[in-house]
Amino acid sequence: MLGYIVLFGLLIGACYWIISPLLREDVRQNGFTPQPEDMLQELKNKKDGAYAAIKELEFDLSMGKFTEEDFQILKRQYTQEAVGYMKEMDKLELAQATVSKPEDRVAEGKTAQGVTAIHNHKSTQRNYIYCTSCGEKSAVESRFCAACGSTLPSRRQNYLQEEN
Repeated sequence: MLGYIVLFGLLIGACYWIISPLLREDVRQNGFTPQPEDMLQELKNKKDGAYAAIKELEFDLSMGKFTEEDFQILKRQYTQEAVGYMKEMDKLELAQATVSKPEDRVAEGKTAQGVTAIHNHKSTQRNYIYCTSCGEKSAVESRFCAACGSTLPSRRQNYLQEEN
């Protein structure tokens, strides 16, 4: 008899543990509506996933797993996905910008102008090349990619000759 009472108590406890999240009001009200920051991050993650898929397609093409025709079809599809995500991100950022205070927009404009002036200064301008293996940006003077370690293309001599 005591065993049935303990078993019944465990059953009731397990049922309460499973159902308790559904009984909380704050979870039902706030848990299913994503916040704008969360939506923006989710769109950014999806866009990055589409870019990663394109890089993977390029790798697969170089390995001979795809024909050029299949590659172009899939690349177009993933590019359209990424563009769609970027458009949604722009809409969301525009909606957030119109909600922000006018003082914030003035301060952001001044900050952006200052950053642009710093980036356009002659001493900060550098030429970059991109790794053919992983797509990371590297300085023209680099012989090896800092991200994957592969040898950078020999075009860097052309860039160095243009600087001189």
